[in-house]
Order: sequence, then C-alpha cells, then structure tokens
Amino acid sequence: MKDYFFKSYNRVIILIWAIIVFLVWVQFKDHFPPLPALLLIACIFIPTILISYFLSNRPLQKAMYHKKMNVFLGWFIGLSILLSFINALTFQGFMLLEEKGFFTSSQWIYRDSLLLEFIGELPTPLIVNLGFCGLRFYYEYTKLQETHLRSQLQILQEQINPHFMFNVLNHIHILMQKDVELASTLLIKYSDILRYQLYNGKKKSVSLNQEVQFLRDVIEVEKMRWGDALKVHCTWEIKDGEKEIQPLLFITFIENAFKHVSRSLSEKGYINVLAEQKRNSFYLEVENSKSTQQLQKKNASASGLGLKNIKERLDILYPGNHKLHIRETDLAYTIQLNITL
Repeated sequence: MKDYFFKSYNRVIILIWAIIVFLVWVQFKDHFPPLPALLLIACIFIPTILISYFLSNRPLQKAMYHKKMNVFLGWFIGLSILLSFINALTFQGFMLLEEKGFFTSSQWIYRDSLLLEFIGELPTPLIVNLGFCGLRFYYEYTKLQETHLRSQLQILQEQINPHFMFNVLNHIHILMQKDVELASTLLIKYSDILRYQLYNGKKKSVSLNQEVQFLRDVIEVEKMRWGDALKVHCTWEIKDGEKEIQPLLFITFIENAFKHVSRSLSEKGYINVLAEQKRNSFYLEVENSKSTQQLQKKNASASGLGLKNIKERLDILYPGNHKLHIRETDLAYTIQLNITL
C-alpha cells in the first residue's frame, strides 16, 4: 500500500477527493433536490480543491526546500480564512435563493448571520488543508529521503570510477618517465578531486567557490590528459562564491562533455564551459563538439543514467527553481542550466 501511495500519489489524492465528494453527496441528496445539491457541492468543493492543491504544491514545497515556513503559515491561515468566508457566503446565497423561491426549501440550511456562519465554517477548511498538506509533506519528505539515498549510492559509485582512475593513473605512470614535474602536478590535482568527492560529497551543501574549484580541477586533469588533442575554453564569473549549493551537482555535464567530445586527426574537438553567478542566479553552459563516429553503447548508457540522475536531483532539490535545456545538433551538444539559489 505504501509503495502504491508513492508511485500513484496523484491518483490517491484524486481518489480521496472523490470519496469525500461522494459522502457529501449522499448526505445532501436526502435534503436537497438534485440540481441544488449539485450546485452546492460544486460551489463548496471547487474552491476547496483549488486552494488545497495550491497550498500543498507551492507554499508547502517552498517551506520544505527553501526554509520559508513563515510564508507557508501565512498562506495557510489566510487561504483557510478565505475559504471559510467563501463557504459562508455560499450557504447564505443558497438560503437567499430558497427564500426567493428559486429552489425548493431544503429545511436544512438555517438562517444565521454571516459572522456566525463564517465562524461555524472555519474549522472545516483548516482540517481539510492540514490533512492534504500533511499528506503532501509526508510524500515529499519520504521521496527526498529516497532520492538522497539514491544520490548517495550514485555518488559512492562515481567516487571510485575504475575507468577514469585507471586512465589517470596510467597517464601519470607514463609521465613519470617523461615529465616528472607534470606527473606530480597531475597527481596533486587528482588527489584534490578524490578528497573533494570523499568529504564534501557527503555534505548537504557547499560553497559555490568549492564546487567551482572542483570543476576546475577536473577540467585541468582532463586537459593534462588530452594535451593538444582538444581545445578547452572556460569562463568563470562568480560574484558571490559563498552562496550555498548542492555538491557534485554539475560534474555529470563536465564528464559527459569530455567523454563524447569529437577527436580526429583532421580537426580538433572543442569544449566550452561558461559558469556565471549573479545575485541568486547561477548559470552553467557546457558545449562540446560531436564525434562523427558512433558512440560506444556503454558510454551512452552511462551518460543516460547520469543525466537521469541529475534531472531527478534537480527536480527534488530545486523544484520550480531551475531550468535545464539540452540541445543537440549534428555538430555540437549543449546543456544550459539555470538555478535560483
């Protein structure tokens, strides 16, 4: 049942609303003619469902992921009061229509002042909104835990990448016989990469300066490995490096660029990296030339899994606060990512 809840959350919510509406209809049908009963149910439930949906999908998620609980409480109380007022007006309106003879008297709606009607209606929206926001919180919290565990597993798998590690170590071994100084520099850079993955990868957030420096180290190692075979151009424009961001969020894009960049004797492949941060906005663009030869299936598979993983992490960590565009042509592959920090 728990697995079905998380796999079919929207269906479960729709089912709950359907049951509630049906129970209210059963209660109303013995006291109202069919048409007034349907109109009354529509006037009550349409604003109730819309407000509940808005609260659980917008303010609640911002409260969870961006620590804006005060904003959520303001929305919750304000919209619950508004919904109580709407319901009070609805009952007052139906009562007036019955008195004017538009509907048959139900003998079920009693005349009260608007204030008393409002006070009497207030508990219902509070309970309904609290219930559905509670379900959404439970869903998002559990999903976040599961995603965090999956990300941790993925990070652990990527921390010790035999293919990448053996290539770097083999290159260092060759350089030791030709250029000891360059081999030493490459080894230091690679040790910094491993250190960052092992220690900072476990943190909930790191400074933008740390994440950018990690990317620069990875790029430097790749540039040392490929030498003049590739043209790599990077632009780093970070205004406030102390901004917090999730660790290891961009490495997949860099790795994919070096993995699939074109390499041929006739023309050098190229990789362009642009990282910009202004105020609360961070923009990353990675472009690489495409190989004219068919990519190896294992590389394509690994890249696909990596992109799927990063998309899931972005959806969970920055819901509604990121835009990821992937553009592919015959000559180049480009990703553009914009995040509101």
